[in-house]
Amino acid sequence: MTAERGLWLVRHGALPPNPERRFVGARDLPLSKAGRAQVRALAVDLAPVLADPRLVALLSSDLSRCRETAAILAAAAGRPLLVHADADLREISLGAWEGLTPAEVERAFPGQYALRGRDFAHFSPPGGESFVWVQQRSLAALERWRARYPEGLLLLAGHAGLNRCLLARYLALPLADLMRIPQGYASRTFLPGW
Repeated sequence: MTAERGLWLVRHGALPPNPERRFVGARDLPLSKAGRAQVRALAVDLAPVLADPRLVALLSSDLSRCRETAAILAAAAGRPLLVHADADLREISLGAWEGLTPAEVERAFPGQYALRGRDFAHFSPPGGESFVWVQQRSLAALERWRARYPEGLLLLAGHAGLNRCLLARYLALPLADLMRIPQGYASRTFLPGW
């Protein structure tokens, strides 16, 4: 008999306040105190999933906010549960834009912010990635992990952009509509069969 296959997508908890709305991208920022509390609450909600023997592994971006999210969830499982950090599950790299505000991007790279808005899926900032690239690398990573764990449930502690790329593929939505897919802090979505 074949075990059920599926993927739980979880977004990490809240980051430290960012009132200037600086681009985060692949910068390695930690969870905030509030973010840790969100993930602990999520662990309570997901207790039946975490205890389910069909859950065979936790996958995570290698950035600390996701590794910490995965570690909190694994600790709440009440059983040994392997956590695998994978750089191919990172958030989109925004290259030279990371750490800048939209106004600073406009001053340093005139017209590029508007260009991104016109071609959201394919645009990549200098030294960064497009969402097409993020989707390709994350799908390849999931394929590798599914080869290692061909049966059972996986849980991925990921990022808003990364998770949206995976959800867009699963839902057959164009990447141009990526930002219409909700991905709040400590949110979770189950994708049966994946």
